[in-house]
Amino acid sequence: MKNISKAYKENVKKPLSPFSQFSNNFSEALVQVFNLQRNILELKTLRRTTKIMMSIMLIATIISFIFGSDYTFSGWIGLITGIAVVLNLILVDQGRLTNYSWGVLGCIVWLIIAINNRLIGDIASQSFYLIMQFVGLYVWHSQINKQTSKDELTSRSFSWLKGLFWLVVTFLIYFLVLFFSKKLNGTQIYLDATLLPLGIVGQVLMTYGYRSQWIAWIALDMVNIVIWYNQLQTVSPASTSMFVLQIIMLINSLYGIYLWYYGQQKRIS
Repeated sequence: MKNISKAYKENVKKPLSPFSQFSNNFSEALVQVFNLQRNILELKTLRRTTKIMMSIMLIATIISFIFGSDYTFSGWIGLITGIAVVLNLILVDQGRLTNYSWGVLGCIVWLIIAINNRLIGDIASQSFYLIMQFVGLYVWHSQINKQTSKDELTSRSFSWLKGLFWLVVTFLIYFLVLFFSKKLNGTQIYLDATLLPLGIVGQVLMTYGYRSQWIAWIALDMVNIVIWYNQLQTVSPASTSMFVLQIIMLINSLYGIYLWYYGQQKRIS
């Protein structure tokens, strides 16, 4: 009996350390996000309305690239950015985990364009977004696994007090970015400085599944439309594709706010 008891104790696995648990969960999340089969499946199973939105947005992105006649390296990067961002946004609209695979690609190529245009706030924003893609995919993967329904993330709401907190954070970051933009001789600094604070708030709220994220995204998209319209007047790199993309993103944000506030309950087709 002693020997059996000893052998049993030796075979019992030791519990994983917190770091090992995180590492395993993060690895699993990465595999799921960048899994080609899951990416295709999540696009195929989108709502009919969402598929129509996606088609219109993709067509508009391609047409703007053709009419912009910018076939330079920056122009092609702008097209790739547009396609990646459209697919990312559409999948976010429905709370699909694979949005992060397109989000990583979109952030990298957008960052290249922002550097070429010397948009300091945009460079800071895209750098932050890129890091947050990996935070987000881990959090969404963990949250979806805790839900009864594994298809998409269920949105959440927060209190007015938390809303006030994020408003204060937005203004503090804005003045900080504005200070550095002036020092670095950035372009359109007063508008450009809004991108990082709005992006931080929107991205953090998105990461943790709060539906109020869309208020930040709508404000950011409106500012971006003005910024890229101004860039379009000076014929800056990839400006045509990026300007059309901002309009597409604003339309998508309006659709996204509807889905996250009402669509998940109605399960519209």
